[in-house]
Order: sequence, then structure tokens, then C-alpha cells
Amino acid sequence: MTATMPIIELAACQVHIEISDYASEERFHRMLARVGRRIHALRAKTAEGAYVHECLAVFPEMIGAFLPIAGRASWIGRARTIDGALTRVAARSLPQLAAAMIRGGTTSTKVGFLLASSPTVRRIYRDAFRWFARQHQCWVVAGSALLPKNAHGDLADRFEPQGGRVFNTSYAFDPDGRHIACVRKVNLVPTLEDRLGLSPGSPDDLLPFDTSFGRVGTLICYDGFHVPHTRAEPAFCRLASRYDALGCSILAQPAANPWPWDEPWIFADRGETQLRRQQWQSEGLFAQLRGRFQHVRYAVVPQLLGQVLDSRFDGRSQILERHPSGVRLLAEATLTAADPSAEEILLRAVSLEPHPA
Repeated sequence: MTATMPIIELAACQVHIEISDYASEERFHRMLARVGRRIHALRAKTAEGAYVHECLAVFPEMIGAFLPIAGRASWIGRARTIDGALTRVAARSLPQLAAAMIRGGTTSTKVGFLLASSPTVRRIYRDAFRWFARQHQCWVVAGSALLPKNAHGDLADRFEPQGGRVFNTSYAFDPDGRHIACVRKVNLVPTLEDRLGLSPGSPDDLLPFDTSFGRVGTLICYDGFHVPHTRAEPAFCRLASRYDALGCSILAQPAANPWPWDEPWIFADRGETQLRRQQWQSEGLFAQLRGRFQHVRYAVVPQLLGQVLDSRFDGRSQILERHPSGVRLLAEATLTAADPSAEEILLRAVSLEPHPA
């Protein structure tokens, strides 16, 4: 008799953020606890309250990006932009900034600031999601934060910045809260991540993590697209097929869209009328799931919502299935606005049983 594959729950966490969520470590934990209560309410449970199925919860890209202000919110004053806020915070920590720039061999004050704050950012980000995974007994792809490599190894408890480069970095955790994976974004968004001084990760470092229900691969936002946004990106890499070749059954795509969702695409060529939301469908994972994948079955795409100073995010989260009849939209968020009312958890119970021939 052939054993049946277990049912698992996939959760796309469409999270709304505001600057107060990053004022302190406690506030960041409180935000994750709010999301956890929503997931708990949706999950299948026994009469005794135990979870019936395993769960993979995927959080949005950049959810940890604003942690450098934790404990320093009062230093921001009346700054209205991210650059202005970083300037004010950096001015209050010049010795640490200078030391980080010297150690990292960088002349960029933005990179120096991220290096200087990285020990605190990494501790808060990592501890908060380790707690979340244990508390809610789920596998977690923890969105992303802006971090350098760890000189002691990506998964080590001890942390020390390695070199002078900072990456858009995503961690993953198992239901016991163990830190099990780390990936760094390869394709950086033009006019945004390049302005921050971030460095691209290497495609060779994009490795999946194994779970009891199969392999999961993480593609941070733009890494889940199959064509570049602009004509001036010769280093752009198509990456989804890499994970398929490595036997991944699920793709997690933590996302944060910084352009209006229902307005014309900012990098459109003359005469093009494509909206940003249409571009996500035609160039992202939805389009690629129509291709010749052998192993990938599901994609979980959570979007970040909200506004922190002049950084605004909106979008519509999805859970997708590759099916012989075509790509199935298993779940889609109701709202896209950068408003607290649009926060939503999409949760669907799925099976990895092979499709009938």
C-alpha cells in the first residue's frame, strides 16, 4: 500500500507595518504576536487544541529592514524620509559608525550604519522569529532584514560582521525555533536597493531547506521574476528553475512592492500601459508556474503593506498551485492598500500527492 502524503498548511502573511512597530524590540515582538494570533485562529486544531497539520508561514520581504531604529526612535525627531532618519541616528552614533566603516573598509555611511547596527538587528530579528516558530509550531521563512555575512557562519549563534558588504537576507526556522537556512537576494531592485548600498548575493548560495513534507526554496521578491525590470541589468539571473532542479516542491517569495500596485509600471517602455499588478502576474512566479517545472508545486507570496516615513508598500498576497490544468490561484488577499485594515493571513491546507495522470 502506498503511503499518502500529509496535509500541510501554507500561510502567506500579509503584514501591515508602521514606524512604531520598530521603536523597540518589544514592539517588534508585539507585531509578530499579532500576526501569530491570526494564524492560530485559522489553523486546524484538535478538540484539545493541538495543531492537526504542519504549517509553513512565510513573512514579507523587508519586515526586518527598519530594525536599526529599535531603541533609537526618539533620535529621528521630525525626519520625514528614511535618509533623513538615518542621518540623524548616525549623527548620534558617530564613533560606532566610524569604527564600522574602518573595519568594513567602506566609504559609504549608509553601509557603515547598517554594519554598525547589525549585531542588534540580527539579534532582534533572529530571536523574534525563533520565538514565533516555537510558539506557533511552524516552519518559518522570516521575510528579510539587511545584514552582512556572519564571520562565524550564517547559522551560528555568535555574530560578527564579515567584511564590508550588506545583503538583503532571509532566515528560515524549524518548529523548534532552530535557525536552519539563510539566503541573500541576488537581483537587487534598481533605484532602490542600489541607493542603500546593498550588495547582491550569489546564485550558488541559494540553497533550499528540507522539511518533513519536502524541500522549500526562498526567492526574495525580485529573485522570483524571470525578466529584468530595466534594460540596464546585464547581471540579472533567472532563479526559480534553479530550485526546481534542486527538487523543491514549494517556493517562498517574501515580497515588498515599493510602487503603486494599481498604477502604470514605473519602468515601462514608451507606449506600454501595463500596471504594476499586471507585471507581477506576467513576469513573476504566476507566469513561471506555467513552465516546465518538474518538482515545484506551490508558491507562497506574502506582500508587505504600510508606510515607514517615505517608504510605502502595497500589494496583494497570493498562494499559487502548479496544476496540469494551469496555474491555480488558491488564495488571494482581499485588499492591497497600505492600511492596517488590509493586514491579512492567507492560509490553505494542501497536499503534495502527485496529480492524477
